[in-house]
Amino acid sequence: MSTHIYNAIEIQRPVQQVFDYACTPTHWPDWHPSSLKLYTKNAGIAKKGARFEEDVRAGGRTGHLVWTVTEYTEQRSWTGQATVDNGANLTVIYHVSATPTGTLFERHLHYDLPGFVLKILNLLVLRRRIVAESALSLQRLQDVLQAGQERGKQHVA
Repeated sequence: MSTHIYNAIEIQRPVQQVFDYACTPTHWPDWHPSSLKLYTKNAGIAKKGARFEEDVRAGGRTGHLVWTVTEYTEQRSWTGQATVDNGANLTVIYHVSATPTGTLFERHLHYDLPGFVLKILNLLVLRRRIVAESALSLQRLQDVLQAGQERGKQHVA
C-alpha cells in the first residue's frame, strides 16, 4: 500500500531561485523539519544520477536514507528516490512553475513501508504526522526564500 502526500505553495521569488534552492540537498535541513543531516560530496544542485545520504526524523521515527536523483529538468522538475534503512522506499518529486507573482512549488511524496506493523502504524499515526511535517516544510521553504527577498530589498534601499 503506497502513501501519496501532495503539497503546493506559492513563493514570491523567481522560478530559478526556488528550483535551485529546493534541489540542493544541503539546504534541506534549513527548511524541512524531517531532515537532520546530509552526507554528500556535492554542495550544489543534485542532478540526475547524483547520490547522497540523509538522516531524518519523520513521523516521529528516525531513519537513514540513500538517495538517487532519477529525473532532473532544469527550472521545471526534480525527482529523487530513496531507500530507508528500515526497508521503506520513497520518491519525492518537486515541480516548479511561474506565477504572476513568483513560483508555484509543488511537492509529491510517495512512500511504501515494509511489514504489517509499519503499515498499520502509518494508517493510525505516521501518515498524519508526515502530512503535517510536509505542510510545515513548504511553509518554511516559503519563509526562508521570501525572508531573503526582504533582506535584499533592505540592502537596496
